[in-house]
Amino acid sequence: MTTTVKATYANGVLTPLEPLEMEEGTEVTLSIEGDTEPKRGLPAVLAAIREIHGAIPAEAWDALPTDLASNKNHYLYGLPRVEED
Repeated sequence: MTTTVKATYANGVLTPLEPLEMEEGTEVTLSIEGDTEPKRGLPAVLAAIREIHGAIPAEAWDALPTDLASNKNHYLYGLPRVEED
């Protein structure tokens, strides 16, 4: 019997996107289609940034200080804040 199932791959595990009608522990043979070449260089970095950005809730972004760049020493080391003009 042949069944086609879409799945996602993360952390070394393929996870089906729909339930499978088979018993636990059933051995199967997989044929992989799609983009299996790992991304490298700038595309890989951009994909990682998009993934991280998407995992952070919007309200967390809203809670970040707006003066982080000019007052990094305050936030990192507790030094006095630099007043912006």
